[in-house]
Amino acid sequence: MKLISRLTLVPLIVGALASCANPGSIVPNATTAGELVKKLGKPTDTRPDPQGGELWEYTYGPEGTETWLFAIDRSRMVRNATQLLTQERLHQVVPGVTTEAQVIELLGKPRLITRFREETAWEWRVHLRPAMGLFVVRFGANGLATGINVLEDVSSDSNDKEGGP
Repeated sequence: MKLISRLTLVPLIVGALASCANPGSIVPNATTAGELVKKLGKPTDTRPDPQGGELWEYTYGPEGTETWLFAIDRSRMVRNATQLLTQERLHQVVPGVTTEAQVIELLGKPRLITRFREETAWEWRVHLRPAMGLFVVRFGANGLATGINVLEDVSSDSNDKEGGP
């Protein structure tokens, strides 16, 4: 009986996942904030937009490898959709120059924050093409980035498919 109920459940789960909206399918200037929530659910994080309105983050992918940022204006319309965890944006973090606030603006909320005696490390799971990995930004007490670490995840399933260890 358990086998039959599991076999019945599998097509339902697959169908439900197939009907889930893709963040990249949200159309700026045509989607309202209410429609965004109906399609993608509650945002992972929200914060005020310096230009007015709000910024909504949605973290997706295996272990959060995609972070989408949607700009919601005062009239509750989606005005912009941006994938934050791209190689181009990772390269914009500059030790000694970039602040914590600028890193949040560039990459979104980190998945993990670790505090050490002398500094704090923020971590994002990212695609390092072709492998998966971690992008770590270290900050000093003054809130400036002090360094960056890019770590390839040698235990990742994607590495196994690419012929990795």
